[in-house]
Amino acid sequence: MKYNSKKDWWIGAIIWIPMLFGLYRMGYVSFVEDQSVLFFIIFAIFIGFVSWIWFGTYYVFDDEYLIVRCGPIKEIVLYKDIVSVKKTRNPLSSAALSIDRIEIMYGKRTLISPAKEQDFLTELKKG
Repeated sequence: MKYNSKKDWWIGAIIWIPMLFGLYRMGYVSFVEDQSVLFFIIFAIFIGFVSWIWFGTYYVFDDEYLIVRCGPIKEIVLYKDIVSVKKTRNPLSSAALSIDRIEIMYGKRTLISPAKEQDFLTELKKG
């Protein structure tokens, strides 16, 4: 079963407002002021990468493990290795797009923020 990440509006605002302003500004500078288009292309690629993370953060239950996906980053958490699961508001960088997070300890630590948290926790207990 696949669970998308919960996304806080304010995290989206912090990420997307400066990017959209930057993209507009780069486009204006590149085309109106006759500057190099290279900077515009590089910034557009960066926005594509951030979009991949924003829209490609999710969690999938497999038979023996949980897949944590955050854009190009993939983490495998074996159910048998999970030591603890708890709710947290830890702001560390992670595969979570919300401050309402779940910390999974399994030798390492991963922070996630499934949109349907209770359903996710129920599914995790089955694993």
